[in-house]
Amino acid sequence: MYKTACPACGAEVQFRSAGSVMAVCAYCRSTLLREAEAVRNIGRMSEVIEDHTRIQITTSGVYEGKNFAVVGRIQLRYDDGFWNEWYVLFDDGTAGWLSDGSGQYVFTLPKGAPNKAPAFEQIRPGATIPWDGQRFVATDVRTAQCVAGDGELPFQVGSGYQARVADFRSGERFLTLDYSESDTPQVYLGVATTLEALKCQLLRNDDQVEETAGKLKGKTKALECPNCGSGIERIPGRAEHLVCPSCHAEVALSGDKAEVLARHAELARVNTTLQLGDAGTLDGVKWQIIGLMRCREFGSDESEVWTEYLLFNAAKGFLWIVETDTEWTRTEVLNSLPDISGNRVSLGGKTYTRKWAYGSEVIYAAGAFNWRVKIGDKSRVTDYYGPDGVLCEEMTAEEVTWSRSRTLSAERIASLFAKPAGSTAKAGPASRVTDSLQGFAKAASWILVILNAPPLFFDEHPGAWIFTGLALLLLWLPVWMGGGDTPGPIGDDA
Repeated sequence: MYKTACPACGAEVQFRSAGSVMAVCAYCRSTLLREAEAVRNIGRMSEVIEDHTRIQITTSGVYEGKNFAVVGRIQLRYDDGFWNEWYVLFDDGTAGWLSDGSGQYVFTLPKGAPNKAPAFEQIRPGATIPWDGQRFVATDVRTAQCVAGDGELPFQVGSGYQARVADFRSGERFLTLDYSESDTPQVYLGVATTLEALKCQLLRNDDQVEETAGKLKGKTKALECPNCGSGIERIPGRAEHLVCPSCHAEVALSGDKAEVLARHAELARVNTTLQLGDAGTLDGVKWQIIGLMRCREFGSDESEVWTEYLLFNAAKGFLWIVETDTEWTRTEVLNSLPDISGNRVSLGGKTYTRKWAYGSEVIYAAGAFNWRVKIGDKSRVTDYYGPDGVLCEEMTAEEVTWSRSRTLSAERIASLFAKPAGSTAKAGPASRVTDSLQGFAKAASWILVILNAPPLFFDEHPGAWIFTGLALLLLWLPVWMGGGDTPGPIGDDA
């Protein structure tokens, strides 16, 4: 361990790792660059944004049988959000990184430079590369800015430091190609994990969170919309992108400042079954609705509209409840990738079959979110149906996310949020399939009539009418019977 006095304020600064080249003074925020056995003050580092992470410098844990301690972190911001990278040091002097974003954690170890790697500009979400005998899928490709740092770090960062990173997944395994320093990436390999699996100790408690943030984690706090002055409820530190329910302005929070990013005054207020602030207990956990958005389908024969409610719990993080015209579902974002094989995917020993592929566009949003939601945001969605629910792949230009949905009964929703029983009733899952069959039947009927027009109107023999009538009957019979092979509720939690 190397100790020195901060050149700016005189406080003691420690370099626990021989590989650390810079540290941030905890007292005056000066950034110290280590050169041989001396340090140089290269300016002040911005304060980290208080995001209510449980991790802190001195947090310890176990990874692959080795004890580690957190000694530093950087915060990286992109257009629609930010995340933390925690620098950890093992007892044997080696180092690693613990990534922390929106309640999901990934632990990786440095593996050096690869013999061969694609150019950063060529990588797209969904692309695959072979690595260590497995196929890894690109799930996040973006350029981010380092906005703050803390503790000691293995390289020099500061205002303007740009991170160009591509993340890949294979099941729970995680691979990062970091192009920040050069066109030849550095490789980091690890796994998606949890704080419980890492046996983390010395995590921040509620009192420490209250001391640094001025508000206990998980409680809502009112903020005045900088555009119209209306109050917006938010979860301090957890949801730093808001959409005002009154004027629909997109608001970004940075420290104590709120900035209007975009105005959508032309949007009318949307009536939804559930409202912002509604709370209820599901599986013994109390959840509160902090954000909602309405989406519509594009790029297919249908024009379905649905509502997605973002729920928050201080200990569990985020959960989605989705309302369509036919059903309710609970949706959880996965921290591991299913194995994809053609039109089928497998996860946890269960197989799911591709059923729907469509586009999704955000047409309304209100409340607080853990990323920036914008009116007009589009993504490509593919649904895979299995024995215990639906796996959903959602792809944008920057990332691929997977989630798992399970049906909730209307009665369960009504009980959960203390709503009148009839207010949450749905038509049932047959409607979507019936609508598809109805569209096909209409098109096929017109084609059938047009092709048979000459014999129908110019042939006196009744055979043409009989044949056409039977054909139309066969076309419309599945529609009248409610969709025929329509699947029932899948993975019902009722």
